[in-house]
Amino acid sequence: MEVLKEKAYVYLFYCVLLDIRSASYTHRIRWWKPSSWIQAKIDLQEINNIADVFHNLPDLLVNRPNEFDEKWFWDYLKQRLPERYEFYFLVFTEKLNEKA
Repeated sequence: MEVLKEKAYVYLFYCVLLDIRSASYTHRIRWWKPSSWIQAKIDLQEINNIADVFHNLPDLLVNRPNEFDEKWFWDYLKQRLPERYEFYFLVFTEKLNEKA
């Protein structure tokens, strides 16, 4: 895999970690407000889906690049996170096409 593509995946992973961080803020949960519990459950499910899609990405890129199947990765991302797929793909392609 070429260096620019690797850098774009690393940047994508960085953005994913920021999404996980922002979805995990528990200070928004109010014990007296059941609707905040529902949102916390939704946020937790989203974090789980994001982590499930991206958890092997660093290992594959660094230690096993020949095993990394880009088409499968993007198809799986679209299947598991359809509402985030376009955003993540845009982040990746913008970084890939960025001028040095």
